Amino acid sequence: MIKYARITVILLCMIIFIFLMNEVQNGKVLAFDEFILDHLTVVENTYLFTFFKSITYFGSSIFIGFGSLLFILYLWMKKKDYLAIAVFSIGVAGGDLLKRGIKNLVQRERPENHLVHAAGFSFPSGHSMVGLIFFSMIAYFIIKEVKSKSLKWGVGISFILLIFVIGISRIALKVHFPTDVLAGFVLGVGYSLTCLCLYQWLERRVI
Repeated sequence: MIKYARITVILLCMIIFIFLMNEVQNGKVLAFDEFILDHLTVVENTYLFTFFKSITYFGSSIFIGFGSLLFILYLWMKKKDYLAIAVFSIGVAGGDLLKRGIKNLVQRERPENHLVHAAGFSFPSGHSMVGLIFFSMIAYFIIKEVKSKSLKWGVGISFILLIFVIGISRIALKVHFPTDVLAGFVLGVGYSLTCLCLYQWLERRVI
Protein backbone atom coordinates (compact mmCIF):
# COMPACT_ATOMS: atom_id res chain seq x y z
CA MET A 1 0.00 0.00 0.00
CA ILE A 2 2.80 2.41 0.93
CA LYS A 3 4.66 1.49 -2.27
CA TYR A 4 1.68 2.43 -4.43
CA ALA A 5 1.18 5.66 -2.48
CA ARG A 6 4.79 6.64 -3.20
CA ILE A 7 4.43 5.81 -6.88
CA THR A 8 1.25 7.90 -6.99
CA VAL A 9 3.03 10.88 -5.39
CA ILE A 10 5.96 10.59 -7.82
CA LEU A 11 3.66 10.43 -10.85
CA LEU A 12 1.55 13.32 -9.54
CA CYS A 13 4.68 15.43 -9.07
CA MET A 14 5.81 14.69 -12.63
CA ILE A 15 2.38 15.59 -14.04
CA ILE A 16 2.29 18.89 -12.13
CA PHE A 17 5.84 19.73 -13.20
CA ILE A 18 5.17 19.02 -16.88
CA PHE A 19 1.99 21.10 -16.68
CA LEU A 20 3.88 24.03 -15.12
CA MET A 21 6.70 23.79 -17.66
CA ASN A 22 4.20 23.80 -20.52
CA GLU A 23 2.36 26.79 -19.06
CA VAL A 24 5.62 28.70 -18.58
CA GLN A 25 6.77 27.99 -22.13
CA ASN A 26 3.42 29.20 -23.46
CA GLY A 27 3.53 32.34 -21.29
CA LYS A 28 0.21 31.54 -19.59
CA VAL A 29 1.31 32.07 -15.98
CA LEU A 30 2.98 35.47 -16.22
CA ALA A 31 -0.01 37.38 -14.79
CA PHE A 32 -0.22 35.01 -11.81
CA ASP A 33 3.53 35.25 -11.22
CA GLU A 34 3.59 39.03 -11.39
CA PHE A 35 0.61 39.29 -9.02
CA ILE A 36 2.42 37.20 -6.38
CA LEU A 37 5.69 39.10 -6.90
CA ASP A 38 3.91 42.42 -6.41
CA HIS A 39 2.42 41.28 -3.10
CA LEU A 40 5.40 39.33 -1.76
CA THR A 41 8.33 41.70 -1.73
CA VAL A 42 10.83 43.08 0.73
CA VAL A 43 12.67 46.38 0.97
CA GLU A 44 16.45 46.39 0.88
CA ASN A 45 18.39 47.02 4.10
CA THR A 46 15.56 45.87 6.37
CA TYR A 47 15.51 43.02 8.89
CA LEU A 48 13.25 40.97 6.62
CA PHE A 49 15.59 41.50 3.67
CA THR A 50 18.57 40.40 5.78
CA PHE A 51 16.63 37.34 6.99
CA PHE A 52 15.70 36.19 3.48
CA LYS A 53 19.19 36.93 2.16
CA SER A 54 20.65 34.75 4.93
CA ILE A 55 18.12 31.94 4.47
CA THR A 56 18.56 31.80 0.70
CA TYR A 57 22.24 30.93 1.21
CA PHE A 58 21.21 27.51 2.57
CA GLY A 59 20.01 26.60 -0.92
CA SER A 60 23.12 27.84 -2.73
CA SER A 61 25.49 25.59 -4.67
CA ILE A 62 28.34 26.47 -2.30
CA PHE A 63 26.43 25.49 0.83
CA ILE A 64 24.95 22.33 -0.68
CA GLY A 65 28.30 21.28 -2.14
CA PHE A 66 30.16 21.77 1.13
CA GLY A 67 27.30 20.30 3.17
CA SER A 68 27.21 17.24 0.91
CA LEU A 69 30.91 16.59 1.46
CA LEU A 70 30.48 16.83 5.23
CA PHE A 71 27.47 14.49 5.22
CA ILE A 72 29.30 11.98 3.01
CA LEU A 73 32.22 12.04 5.45
CA TYR A 74 29.77 11.41 8.30
CA LEU A 75 28.20 8.45 6.49
CA TRP A 76 31.64 7.04 5.73
CA MET A 77 33.41 7.58 9.07
CA LYS A 78 30.52 6.98 11.48
CA LYS A 79 28.10 4.67 9.68
CA LYS A 80 30.14 2.91 6.99
CA ASP A 81 26.94 3.05 4.95
CA TYR A 82 28.36 2.93 1.43
CA LEU A 83 24.96 2.42 -0.16
CA ALA A 84 23.70 5.62 1.49
CA ILE A 85 26.82 7.45 0.30
CA ALA A 86 26.23 6.30 -3.28
CA VAL A 87 22.51 7.14 -3.34
CA PHE A 88 22.99 10.50 -1.61
CA SER A 89 25.90 11.52 -3.85
CA ILE A 90 24.24 10.46 -7.08
CA GLY A 91 20.93 11.93 -5.91
CA VAL A 92 22.25 15.42 -5.18
CA ALA A 93 24.66 15.56 -8.14
CA GLY A 94 22.06 14.12 -10.50
CA GLY A 95 19.45 16.58 -9.28
CA ASP A 96 21.82 19.45 -9.98
CA LEU A 97 22.51 18.19 -13.50
CA LEU A 98 18.78 17.72 -14.14
CA LYS A 99 18.10 21.27 -12.96
CA ARG A 100 20.76 22.67 -15.31
CA GLY A 101 19.40 20.70 -18.24
CA ILE A 102 15.82 21.90 -17.72
CA LYS A 103 16.95 25.51 -17.25
CA ASN A 104 18.78 25.38 -20.60
CA LEU A 105 15.77 23.72 -22.24
CA VAL A 106 13.15 26.22 -21.02
CA GLN A 107 15.43 29.31 -20.99
CA ARG A 108 13.11 31.47 -18.92
CA GLU A 109 14.53 34.85 -17.99
CA ARG A 110 14.52 35.90 -14.34
CA PRO A 111 12.28 38.67 -12.96
CA GLU A 112 13.60 42.18 -13.46
CA ASN A 113 15.18 44.18 -10.64
CA HIS A 114 16.13 41.23 -8.43
CA LEU A 115 17.49 42.24 -5.04
CA VAL A 116 20.49 39.87 -4.95
CA HIS A 117 22.82 38.59 -7.64
CA ALA A 118 21.53 35.62 -9.62
CA ALA A 119 22.96 34.17 -12.82
CA GLY A 120 21.49 31.84 -15.41
CA PHE A 121 17.92 31.03 -16.31
CA SER A 122 14.97 31.04 -13.94
CA PHE A 123 12.92 27.84 -14.41
CA PRO A 124 12.95 25.80 -12.24
CA SER A 125 14.38 27.28 -9.05
CA GLY A 126 17.61 25.45 -8.29
CA HIS A 127 17.60 26.57 -4.66
CA SER A 128 14.11 25.08 -4.23
CA MET A 129 14.70 21.89 -6.19
CA VAL A 130 18.25 20.89 -5.23
CA GLY A 131 17.80 22.32 -1.74
CA LEU A 132 14.76 20.09 -1.25
CA ILE A 133 16.64 17.05 -2.54
CA PHE A 134 19.64 17.78 -0.29
CA PHE A 135 17.73 18.51 2.91
CA SER A 136 15.05 15.84 2.46
CA MET A 137 17.66 13.11 1.98
CA ILE A 138 19.62 14.27 5.02
CA ALA A 139 16.37 14.40 7.02
CA TYR A 140 15.54 10.84 5.92
CA PHE A 141 18.86 9.43 7.10
CA ILE A 142 18.66 11.33 10.39
CA ILE A 143 15.09 10.17 11.05
CA LYS A 144 16.15 6.62 10.15
CA GLU A 145 18.61 6.65 13.07
CA VAL A 146 16.45 8.49 15.63
CA LYS A 147 14.40 6.32 18.01
CA SER A 148 12.07 8.92 19.54
CA LYS A 149 8.88 9.54 17.55
CA SER A 150 8.62 13.11 18.79
CA LEU A 151 12.20 13.78 17.69
CA LYS A 152 11.48 12.22 14.30
CA TRP A 153 8.55 14.64 13.90
CA GLY A 154 10.68 17.53 15.10
CA VAL A 155 13.42 16.81 12.57
CA GLY A 156 10.92 16.35 9.75
CA ILE A 157 8.97 19.52 10.46
CA SER A 158 12.16 21.58 10.92
CA PHE A 159 13.53 20.52 7.54
CA ILE A 160 10.18 21.08 5.81
CA LEU A 161 9.98 24.62 7.21
CA LEU A 162 13.56 25.36 6.15
CA ILE A 163 12.92 24.13 2.60
CA PHE A 164 9.70 26.16 2.40
CA VAL A 165 11.32 29.38 3.65
CA ILE A 166 14.21 28.96 1.19
CA GLY A 167 11.66 28.85 -1.62
CA ILE A 168 9.82 31.90 -0.29
CA SER A 169 13.12 33.79 -0.05
CA ARG A 170 13.73 33.30 -3.79
CA ILE A 171 10.39 34.96 -4.56
CA ALA A 172 10.78 37.74 -1.98
CA LEU A 173 14.25 38.62 -3.30
CA LYS A 174 12.80 38.69 -6.84
CA VAL A 175 15.26 36.21 -8.30
CA HIS A 176 12.51 33.72 -9.20
CA PHE A 177 8.88 33.68 -10.24
CA PRO A 178 6.50 31.75 -7.96
CA THR A 179 6.03 29.07 -10.63
CA ASP A 180 9.81 28.55 -10.71
CA VAL A 181 9.77 27.77 -7.00
CA LEU A 182 6.64 25.60 -7.19
CA ALA A 183 8.13 23.64 -10.09
CA GLY A 184 11.37 23.21 -8.14
CA PHE A 185 9.44 21.87 -5.17
CA VAL A 186 7.31 19.33 -7.06
CA LEU A 187 10.22 18.08 -9.16
CA GLY A 188 12.40 17.91 -6.05
CA VAL A 189 9.79 15.88 -4.17
CA GLY A 190 9.34 13.42 -7.04
CA TYR A 191 13.07 13.09 -7.61
CA SER A 192 14.11 12.70 -3.96
CA LEU A 193 11.30 10.22 -3.30
CA THR A 194 12.52 8.18 -6.27
CA CYS A 195 16.08 8.20 -4.87
CA LEU A 196 14.92 7.12 -1.41
CA CYS A 197 12.70 4.37 -2.82
CA LEU A 198 15.73 3.13 -4.78
CA TYR A 199 17.82 3.20 -1.58
CA GLN A 200 15.23 1.16 0.33
CA TRP A 201 14.91 -1.33 -2.52
CA LEU A 202 18.70 -1.80 -2.76
CA GLU A 203 19.07 -1.93 1.04
CA ARG A 204 16.69 -4.89 1.27
CA ARG A 205 18.71 -6.79 -1.32
CA VAL A 206 22.12 -5.96 0.11
CA ILE A 207 21.09 -7.00 3.61
